Amino acid sequence: MRSRPHAFTLWVAGAVLALACAPARDAATAQEKPASSTAVPTDTLAPAFSFHTCDRVTIGDPQAVTIDFHGIAVLADASPPRLVSYNPATGGCQEFQAPAGRPAFRPSGVAVRGFFVYAVDETNRLLLRWDSSGAYRDVILNFEELNERRRVSPHGLDVDASGRTAVTDIENNQVIVFDTYLNVDVAFGNFGSFEGQMDTPQGVSFTPRGELLVADTGNARLQFFSDTGAFLRAIPPAGTASPLRRPRRGIATEDGRVFVADPVAGRVFEFSPAGALVRAIVPDRPGRFRPTDLAMAKDGMLLITDSASQSLFAVKVM
Repeated sequence: MRSRPHAFTLWVAGAVLALACAPARDAATAQEKPASSTAVPTDTLAPAFSFHTCDRVTIGDPQAVTIDFHGIAVLADASPPRLVSYNPATGGCQEFQAPAGRPAFRPSGVAVRGFFVYAVDETNRLLLRWDSSGAYRDVILNFEELNERRRVSPHGLDVDASGRTAVTDIENNQVIVFDTYLNVDVAFGNFGSFEGQMDTPQGVSFTPRGELLVADTGNARLQFFSDTGAFLRAIPPAGTASPLRRPRRGIATEDGRVFVADPVAGRVFEFSPAGALVRAIVPDRPGRFRPTDLAMAKDGMLLITDSASQSLFAVKVM
């Protein structure tokens, strides 16, 4: 695939209403939300494995994680900026080749499809590609070319089995979905706190049902959308108490359970298919816990990146 210009019109339906009704964006928006009084049952789980360093690779600031079909984890590390793979079966790791001509490269999201690894370079506003061996391939999408009037700020990333690619745009409070040819299929969302609106959405994932699960970080909630961008439901439901503070990313399992990484709350939360809070999960080890991303392995292991301990670890949840 080659990088080429794309043109699309961002969804602005209801923009005037959103600006009139949405709460003012001020300094408090970026501040941590107060802790909820919601009683949360907490499970302290012993890690099945953890990865901080191996050979000459030491993780500095893990931001995202994905798993390939061999069970190998690929991490987006922001310090130093790079991709790193880790094989839980062997304990081996590998640093990916640095992207050519991108000295300011900073990966914020990572995904795997087939034999390729994709990463969002949020500094240069690019979608980059590597092969599964770690060799850098090419730029497959330049977000600067999407729209001449509005800058896109990519952050979160996921790719489904059919090749559709979803990216969060934190500057415009929206999600953009691309088809297999990297043409824009749909873009949805605008700033606000009503259903379907967003405030600094950081993470996105495709669910096993083909829905889109968006971490609406600034509004301290998750939102589900159809594959065409129609709002379906939120976790927690509107008007209910919530332990979420700044959710970074959520994923859904085959049976409908939802796991959420919230670094400000210092917890991974599990919700039932109906959206009820089940439990909080913390690792059985000393120190702070700031989960930034998660991925579910086929054996029921939940892989979690933790920026506080600068590590990747796994706990058994299924």
